[in-house]
Amino acid sequence: MADFYSIWYIFRNPAFGLAPLFIFSILVVLVDPWLSTSVVLLLSLTGYFTVRKQNRLIYNISILVFTIGLLCSLMPFLSGLQPVSCFLVLEIFFVLALTTMRLSRKRIVMRLGKTRNQILKNYLQESFRVTFQTQYGLSIHLFLVLLLFLFDGDVDTTKRGTLILFAVQVLLLAIILLEGVRLIILRRKLVDEEWLPVVSEQGQVTGRVAKSITKGLKNRFMHPVVRMALIYQGSIYLQERDPDRLLNPGLLDYPFEKYMEFNEDIDNTVRQSVAEECGSNELPLRFLLKYTFENEITKRLIFLYVSLIEDEALFNSLKLKGGKLWTEAQITDNLNSNLFSECFELEFEYLKNTVLMVHRFKNKQPEA
Repeated sequence: MADFYSIWYIFRNPAFGLAPLFIFSILVVLVDPWLSTSVVLLLSLTGYFTVRKQNRLIYNISILVFTIGLLCSLMPFLSGLQPVSCFLVLEIFFVLALTTMRLSRKRIVMRLGKTRNQILKNYLQESFRVTFQTQYGLSIHLFLVLLLFLFDGDVDTTKRGTLILFAVQVLLLAIILLEGVRLIILRRKLVDEEWLPVVSEQGQVTGRVAKSITKGLKNRFMHPVVRMALIYQGSIYLQERDPDRLLNPGLLDYPFEKYMEFNEDIDNTVRQSVAEECGSNELPLRFLLKYTFENEITKRLIFLYVSLIEDEALFNSLKLKGGKLWTEAQITDNLNSNLFSECFELEFEYLKNTVLMVHRFKNKQPEA
């Protein structure tokens, strides 16, 4: 299955739409122009119906150009053209079609802008990239051919034709291979990318976006974040947030915080966060609260869990580093002093009036 997917990914390369033109540059000197044009037109149609519609941009151009070429090959005054001349005529048509497609890009993108399918947009961008590269490459090739005819008139006709076709073959093959390599690199990057779900305030998943991209978009999208408060005998374990955190780096908070990844279960996310920080999957966990947090740099749907520990041996077995336990009184005395993270200060009031209040009642302790 993995091999099939890899093969499918290779053929996602929109530059394969140039393969009929490449093959035509070979066939045109081997067989009759009408036959060679018919063969590559059939290949273009096969490619058109084989690939997804997002990758058909260059196949559309190939079908148009080779249809025109087939009609031209049936005309008496054009049927006698030399193979190289026949190819150059179709190359000119190809460049004109590419130029027209480039001029129509804004209209196509505006029409596509009505859809929310980001994958469709990405495929089209890849096709446009190849379209522009091919337009520039073939335009330069035609310009060099013109110079060759103007200044190298004494060159043997056969050698000149071979040089012209070889140059365009190298150009087309280079575009196909370079785009293929670029897509392979992009695929490897995407495999390593973290994908975050985009959710509504009700928690419904409406899409996904790469974590590396959404960081620069600030609070445009809402993502689910799992947090867990570790409370040992009425005290809350806090440590400084990592300096690379998007929100409140360096301020005191729970060490257990993690973005929920796309198609990931919430309970698995919180347990993974706990395991990463203290090396244990055995802590008692309880869902406590869901709320929306938003400021100028981020927008989050937060799921707050709590782990209540009374057993000293269990707490000492945790591989906690860099933090310490804070009593309710210590936290209360330091609120609103820019010592704690924004989320923690919001959650502390809820913890104080729920789980911490129950602990005080059980142990007959006065309120802080």
